[in-house]
Amino acid sequence: MKNIDEGLLHRAFSVFLFDSHNRLLLQQRASEKITFPDMWTNTCCSHPLGIPGETGSELSEAVQGVRRAARRKLDQELNIQAAQVPLEKFRFLTRIHYKAPSDGKWGEHESTSSSSGMYYCITADTAPS
Repeated sequence: MKNIDEGLLHRAFSVFLFDSHNRLLLQQRASEKITFPDMWTNTCCSHPLGIPGETGSELSEAVQGVRRAARRKLDQELNIQAAQVPLEKFRFLTRIHYKAPSDGKWGEHESTSSSSGMYYCITADTAPS
């Protein structure tokens, strides 16, 4: 919590994935997660990495990078393949800045810009495993 209390921020994104019937896919966080274990949450949350393809010096590059990061995490966490969530289907929803302690030791203090943020994606029916 020390970094959080000092006001240090990091970039984050959230994905709200809807199927063709406008149903939102939720997930329950794993018991092993450091922050907010076992909590029900939106489809996917994470952070763009400082790797080629997820960063960019221009706004359009940074936006595409966050979309790629979102697809990476959807695959890693929910086995939703890239073909099921085309980059052009991700729509920017809003920006947020929040601070949320989890267990007294860990928590989140995240900021989103116009490149990262909350996205929604309407896609064909998915069958995550």
